Amino acid sequence: MKKTTLIFGVFFLLLHLTVDAQIPPNAFNYSAVARDAQNNPIVNSTIGIQISILKGSSSGSVEYVENHSVNTDAFGLFNLSIGSGTPQGGAMATINWGNDSYFLKVGMDAAGGTNFLVMGTTQLLSVPYALYAKNAGGIGSLQVPNITTNAVTEIGSNHAKFSGVISGVNASYIIVKGIVLSQTPNPSVPNVSSTTLPAGGGIGAFDVNDYVYYDSTFQYPLIQNTTYYVRAYATTENNITFYGNEVSFTTLGTGQIGTGGGIVFFDKGNNVGGWQYLEIATSDQSTGISWGCEVGPVINTCYGLGCGETNTTIIAGTCNEVNFAAKLCYNLSLGGQTDWFLPSWLELDLAAQQANNQVAQDLQASNYWTSSTPQGSGTQAYSFPTLIPMRSNLFHVRAIRAF
Repeated sequence: MKKTTLIFGVFFLLLHLTVDAQIPPNAFNYSAVARDAQNNPIVNSTIGIQISILKGSSSGSVEYVENHSVNTDAFGLFNLSIGSGTPQGGAMATINWGNDSYFLKVGMDAAGGTNFLVMGTTQLLSVPYALYAKNAGGIGSLQVPNITTNAVTEIGSNHAKFSGVISGVNASYIIVKGIVLSQTPNPSVPNVSSTTLPAGGGIGAFDVNDYVYYDSTFQYPLIQNTTYYVRAYATTENNITFYGNEVSFTTLGTGQIGTGGGIVFFDKGNNVGGWQYLEIATSDQSTGISWGCEVGPVINTCYGLGCGETNTTIIAGTCNEVNFAAKLCYNLSLGGQTDWFLPSWLELDLAAQQANNQVAQDLQASNYWTSSTPQGSGTQAYSFPTLIPMRSNLFHVRAIRAF
């Protein structure tokens, strides 16, 4: 019993059927995460996998067997195409998927050889429809969409714009389309190492953003100076996912010295609006100062990337105290530049992730004022990383600027 427990503790099964839209193959894709007896992923390793297709039951007759040697990624995930391995018996092409139920038995050799231990058997509840349609001579509900992944545009340090085109099928047949991207080739859904950007159902041209600027959105942030692989996808009403061609791109780098002597932490890839980069000062402008306007009035400032400069102007022109956080940045002359400002919350959050280790350590070690406020509040403002303290609190200040 101890051996059996260990065997099943080694492997976690995750099945998803996918088809490349370019050529409907006599195969279907399979993804899984390999784990050791302590439930830790078996990462960055070569393992052996044996796939068996059984007919009728989990102990039924063996219709087809094939072996694979695959590599796991940093998450323990591996991908393979069932029907494209090294055959050990039977033939995928002769399986009549429409005349019975079929089961998938998986064996694994964690050492990468062929000493396979059976990990488990599961019924193929979703018949590989493309193969079923092929057996039926193309008769049935299967439609194969044409999918094009366009070149990536608007590339910055933490964002990009993606687009694609779905055609060749009825619009109602596609329940969801979109973009999937990963730091490894052939991204797929679902996949723990991939990011999925859905764009609704139907067909036609579409585009989606993976971005962090000009609003309060901070979803799916890309990593600066990193190569990504991208595919458009479409999932049909039969729960089959088809993929288009793959394209790749590399985000822009940050960390260089800015024109004001600070550390560049964001590059939006263009100078629309008169600026392309954000830099943060290398040291604090204060280690204890109030936000200002301690008893009001209501000041509504925004939260997102690109808000800080306007926020600072509003606050500096409204509060009457002799000195306060926004006024300190508004009047700052540093590195030959006089256009520094108090960052918005999202700007400071991004600086803590992207600038450099010392800046990140500083921003995480103490509370820093931002220029963002809760809507409709006359006595509160956002600090980082703690949110919504009283404006009278004495917190650190670190200025940024755009250029």
